[in-house]
Amino acid sequence: MGRPPKIDELEILDRATALFWKDGCDAVTIRDLESALDLKAPSIYRRFATKNDLIERCVERYVGRVVGGRIRRHLEGCDDPLEGIRLFFASALEPHPGEETSRGCLLTVTASQTAFQDPAIRAAVRTGMEQIRCGFQTQIERGRASGQIRTDVSAQVQATHLLLMFEGLLVLARSGATDLMESVAVGIDSLSSS
Repeated sequence: MGRPPKIDELEILDRATALFWKDGCDAVTIRDLESALDLKAPSIYRRFATKNDLIERCVERYVGRVVGGRIRRHLEGCDDPLEGIRLFFASALEPHPGEETSRGCLLTVTASQTAFQDPAIRAAVRTGMEQIRCGFQTQIERGRASGQIRTDVSAQVQATHLLLMFEGLLVLARSGATDLMESVAVGIDSLSSS
């Protein structure tokens, strides 16, 4: 009978995700992963054939937990569509415990790395971004139905515009920019029908 694993797969994914998110997957070495996961390289490679396989799985888990959780909590969980969108943006600016600035978004970080050239990683990132765009579009359609959001531009274009704003916000936040919510408010206010 073999030894029980030191760490289960979900914990590996969570720890690796935190490392890729904080440092960017290009900067993370196998030695960094060994240290963060408390596993030796052969144990990591027994579970994930390549570093890119691990990155892909981390992005998929992030999409399910973080992106999906934010959509449920702030977009779907808010009665006011515009307020839900504002809360979604604000939640991305909150720093992690013990950190002074926001990490931004793992999707945004990964999209700027060379690992993004891997088709599976690219597909996982795009899936996450599409979930965000669809979450925005659902809120926009709710706001249109209640008369809160203007209808002179297609809901799809408005949702894509919000995604562009969101991704730009995350890049600025990761670089240490502050006081971004006033600019976010201008963008969100541009949706208003009043």
